Amino acid sequence: MASSSNQTAGDQPLPPAGMQGAPGPLLRLVRNQKVAFVLVGGVNTVVGFLFFVGFEVTIGRLWGYFASLAFAHVFSVLFAFVLYRRFVFRVHGHVLRDLGRFEVVYLVALGINFVLLPILVEVFGLQVIPAQALIVFVTALVSFFGHRGFSFRRSRGELEPDEQTLAAAGTAVASGPDGVPQVSVVIPAFNNEQFLVETIETVLGQDYPNFELIIADHCSTDGTAAIMHRYADDPRVRLFQTEAGGGAERNWNRVSRAANGTYLKLVCGDDLLYPGILTAQVAALQQHPEAVLAASPRDILDAAGKKLIRDRGLAGLVGRHSGDTAIRRTVRQGTNIFGEPGCVLIRLDALRAAGWWSTAATYLIDEATYVAVLGHGDFVGVPTTLAGFRVSAGQWSVQLARQQAAQVVAFHGELRRALPETISRADVRVGNARARVLALSRRLAYRVLAHRASGPTTQATPPNPHASGQLHSAPPHPPVPISPPAPAQTSPPSPARESRP
Repeated sequence: MASSSNQTAGDQPLPPAGMQGAPGPLLRLVRNQKVAFVLVGGVNTVVGFLFFVGFEVTIGRLWGYFASLAFAHVFSVLFAFVLYRRFVFRVHGHVLRDLGRFEVVYLVALGINFVLLPILVEVFGLQVIPAQALIVFVTALVSFFGHRGFSFRRSRGELEPDEQTLAAAGTAVASGPDGVPQVSVVIPAFNNEQFLVETIETVLGQDYPNFELIIADHCSTDGTAAIMHRYADDPRVRLFQTEAGGGAERNWNRVSRAANGTYLKLVCGDDLLYPGILTAQVAALQQHPEAVLAASPRDILDAAGKKLIRDRGLAGLVGRHSGDTAIRRTVRQGTNIFGEPGCVLIRLDALRAAGWWSTAATYLIDEATYVAVLGHGDFVGVPTTLAGFRVSAGQWSVQLARQQAAQVVAFHGELRRALPETISRADVRVGNARARVLALSRRLAYRVLAHRASGPTTQATPPNPHASGQLHSAPPHPPVPISPPAPAQTSPPSPARESRP
């Protein structure tokens, strides 16, 4: 039987039984650690008893009930061990040590079982199976107190930075809405009719207990606005319409300025959030109050949602790092190591201080904004792949690859001038060389993958910081509540697609 403990380490309560790790499927389903542990404990008790019954009616007839008890113990302990580690908390490492501690608890229960079973059978004359059923209640209580703070114990000093983040994520799941910071998930939609329902459902299906979803349509010419209206009655959802023109920057900033949360996640209208992303990334930022941006790897998807590339991003930056370190790493890699906005969670006040989404470089609106935000604090890398980024055929084009490489080179030069103590000439040379190599690889990828990455054409974006390291801030536009589908946009969109660079 399991337990629930409220020990604390600093400001973070430790999970029940001292277990550390990301929430498993059961914990994500019930969202309450106490309930999850009671359920698993109940299952373990029933399964252990069934093992005993099975062995008693087979080998027990030949070797006696002590043999049945011993075999049932071995199988039920292994079953319970796997169940706790995989379905409640996905703890990492120390398998043998954890199993040893787990076994100690059950050996105590087994010792009690060996003493009580013959007393009930030989002295009081009970049948073996009913006697064992009674003993189960006693040993369940022993297990309850034995597992608490012992079986899967991790001290804070033993945790790697990524494990600390995952442990905090497990705590956040169970904490409930009281005192849980709000997350604003914003979707700047434009001609996303084909994918928008799937994107919205992956947001609304998140297990995080306190979020709002804001969607702003930028005068789409397809059925995007009509799809949005399907969710108008959901109390978590707010719908807006953005005036025509201004490219993606206008819609990104419009929908972001409407946010009320402590944290903001912008999701393009055809990308996917995987289960648990809000919980894990909020936990990372809550655990590190000095951090302003958290990111996770993502899968690159084609138009059909099939994975083209898995687990892309971070470039090894797991756990907390200074903003300068993260900026230097993205420059040296020659690419956006943080990923698209759906992979990233930002403190809203830091985004506001950075001047909102950048407006200077068409294909770097996200990376340039991250760099400006990281000028206000640290970065946290959450190692689990928690999002899917969908590519279209246009994003794999040769022309686009050349334009992106040219903008990256120019961006590196501006960062070198703005942050000479952070970005060296060597960083820029290495980053520029990698950016050009990546441009060549994109051309090859286009030839191989373009036929799989077909999707609706959408509008591009504008950004990039100037010499001060801050971003231009467009004048505020109060959001306009959305009306039924708006008239067609008269000005042609800029390259690629609006909802992302």
